[in-house]
Amino acid sequence: MSRISSKLKKAVKERAHFCCEYCKSQEEFSPQSFSIEHIIPVVKKGKNIEANLALSCQGCNNHKSYKTTGFDVVTNSEVQLYHPRIHNWENHLSV
Repeated sequence: MSRISSKLKKAVKERAHFCCEYCKSQEEFSPQSFSIEHIIPVVKKGKNIEANLALSCQGCNNHKSYKTTGFDVVTNSEVQLYHPRIHNWENHLSV
């Protein structure tokens, strides 16, 4: 897998308005630098394309890791994790 170019990294950061695409925290106020992460991980055949890349704070990136699903204790079922290109943040993460 090739490295993510600086031009592509810049495009991802600008599209995200320099905020984590998972928790919406602002990179400017974070003590750690943000990462460009694969929404569909490389180990699950994810590609180095803009549509599959998201700006992520270290907390969200570390928590998500290579996962694409999680267990919902309310419905007692496996569910897809938030996907910033598919889901609406407010709807997906509302209580």
